Amino acid sequence: MSEFWLKFKNLIRSEFKSGNPWIHSGVFVFVLTLLCLLTNTSLHVMGVDISEFISLFYGLIPLLLRDLGGVFASSYAFFLGAAILFLGPDFSAWKKGNKIEIYKIYLILFSVLFLLFCGSVSEYPQVYGEFFYYRHSWIVRLLYFITDHFSPFFFKSVLFLFLAVQVARAGFTFWEAKSYESLIRYVVFIILFYSFHLLGSAWGVLVASAFYSFDIQFTRSKKDLTFIAIMLLGFGFSFFTGSRLERQQSVVSKEALEHSSNTNVLIISADSIRQDQLGFVKGEKDKTPNIDQLASESLVFLDHHSTIPRTFPSWADFLSGKYSFEHGIQDMFPDKEDRSKLGNSVPTLPGILGKSHRTYVVSSFAGDIFPRASWGFQNVYAPNFSAETLTQQRTIESQVFFLPVLTGTFFGGGEYLSSIRSLPSLGDDFRILPDLFSLFDKKDRPFFALYFSSVTHFPYSPPYPFYKNTDPSYYGPSKYFRFVDPSNSEKPDKKEQEQIRSVYSASLTAFDFSVGKILEELKRRGLYDDTLIILTSDHGESLFEEDHSHGHGEHLRGEGVTKIPLIIKFPKSFERKEVRNFKGITTSLDVFPTILSVVGTPTDPKLSLRGKDLTKLPKGDTWAEDRFVYSETGIWFSDRGDHFFQKDRIHYPNILELHTIDPNDGNSVTVSDPYAKETVLFSKHRMLQTRTKKLIYVPSPGGVLYTCYDRISDPWNTKPLPASYCGDLQRKLELLLISSGKWKKAGDYFLPKTEP
Repeated sequence: MSEFWLKFKNLIRSEFKSGNPWIHSGVFVFVLTLLCLLTNTSLHVMGVDISEFISLFYGLIPLLLRDLGGVFASSYAFFLGAAILFLGPDFSAWKKGNKIEIYKIYLILFSVLFLLFCGSVSEYPQVYGEFFYYRHSWIVRLLYFITDHFSPFFFKSVLFLFLAVQVARAGFTFWEAKSYESLIRYVVFIILFYSFHLLGSAWGVLVASAFYSFDIQFTRSKKDLTFIAIMLLGFGFSFFTGSRLERQQSVVSKEALEHSSNTNVLIISADSIRQDQLGFVKGEKDKTPNIDQLASESLVFLDHHSTIPRTFPSWADFLSGKYSFEHGIQDMFPDKEDRSKLGNSVPTLPGILGKSHRTYVVSSFAGDIFPRASWGFQNVYAPNFSAETLTQQRTIESQVFFLPVLTGTFFGGGEYLSSIRSLPSLGDDFRILPDLFSLFDKKDRPFFALYFSSVTHFPYSPPYPFYKNTDPSYYGPSKYFRFVDPSNSEKPDKKEQEQIRSVYSASLTAFDFSVGKILEELKRRGLYDDTLIILTSDHGESLFEEDHSHGHGEHLRGEGVTKIPLIIKFPKSFERKEVRNFKGITTSLDVFPTILSVVGTPTDPKLSLRGKDLTKLPKGDTWAEDRFVYSETGIWFSDRGDHFFQKDRIHYPNILELHTIDPNDGNSVTVSDPYAKETVLFSKHRMLQTRTKKLIYVPSPGGVLYTCYDRISDPWNTKPLPASYCGDLQRKLELLLISSGKWKKAGDYFLPKTEP
């Protein structure tokens, strides 16, 4: 055994001295991984300090170690391939027995990493927010220097020139030596390496490097070698161009194929869009020009509201046509029992339309709700949310040297780790638009597609050049992004608030750019006229108006958190062709019956839908009756702070103390304790509003508080009126809840009924 180890050590020593890239790339990646691990002193998650809850994460250590191994393996595969590629003729000389100067390998690797890092920082500065602001604030000026003076194109151009020179040198060397077999092998390696890189396959990149590193002796003719090269190139090309849609598509039933309908349905949405922030509403032509153009060809609803300003229950309401207390998903962390009714006893829009349409949902991190419930979509292109996702995110963020590869700075690609789409700081649409466009290729049946962008969700993630739309003289913690810390009650100064609004606005402009791309693609393919297009959002956002703080889901004051856009562009074949603005109050529950009406699918009376069919509007610009709509708050994430909504609330623990991880449910993060779930529901604020009035129900430890506001003269709800002014709404709220069979009265409180 000792003789074996002696030979092994001598072999490693010999290979090390010879400049073996397989060994030195490993050393390079290992050292960087270790350095990042040791210097990752931040205990911030989405900007919130979780250091006091660190003990809750001890059970996740095995997952963290596994993810660290995954990051190391993926980064090793990439940097090994990059080293071989950029070494050019030096690597082919090493294969023949010559030595490579060791400094050359590390100089190349550091140069490639530096260019990738700078290019990625220039394109996605918000991705490096924790690195520069929480871990290594002493070099934050480097961040500002890069983003102020360079575009991503500059660094990518330098990297491309560097690569082109090395590839040309290698190709010339092979050609001059008439080593055509080596030249073909080199070309095949480049194709395979880049193809697998675009696919984000670490194993594929490693196999490509092995293919080129360890020669197989060919004894065939040049004709045979050419044939083999073409076959390999074809394999690499087919792997690269193979549609994710086809590889992930679910089997559609025979019954579905027998139905027919000619109307496509496309819902375009982004998280946290406020209706009053759109360009045509604000009177700013350059802010959202593509959305404005769509609005000019559509029916626009100017007083449209979300039922709940939290993503999961909001979309559940939207896609079921029912309130959260009817379908069971009432917070962001529903357990298996909460999710069981959706898509089963509670039919959903994609489930119904799946009989006649191909149904899809495409999203990034804000859409991690879609793999977690039975929505009825035949195809789901969205990341999952679980303990495993959280640990991988944390590992990715800590290994900052690999982030440039994962963000696609090396000429695209880079999805080596599935959780890259789950990063809250990487919510732009660059990597999800192709998934949407790929479904347009299928012509067998019309499509029902939901496109849900995350770019406007905090921490906000406008990529280059959109973040340039903010104040260039501002240099502070909100220059490129802004997290929400619900436990922090301190209100930023006026300049900071303006910057936060500017970053949000830049994100909205980035989303508008994607809307333009989508509409352009529909028109290019001749699908625009035959498609029902609905642009909306799941909820709005508070941006430090009055005492409303920042974020969503915590309260119902003001117009910012529930008032969202609704723009409906009907297909040309539909009889309703008028374009106008409707001022009557509407709710997100109205979209369900409206889509069924346009598509021509009969509405089953057993569905007991809560919304109105918006194809049957009155002739005027508002409802004949004084309609009311309902909304409620979400779960409070923090039990601290001095906000108004925390002073008069029923207390329950911080979300990190409420949640559980269910290993029998894919390590899902849920609130499953029955007492905790009941307390959350009991504590919610609830609201009923008409076109002119708003009533908010607030259960507090000292009793129920009813606040009433005039929506016309007091849109931000700073001047409460006597409760008697909203007495009719109070009676209607009680009727709505009690008649649902899900609530009972205990004094003035509404208590959730427990299932028998």
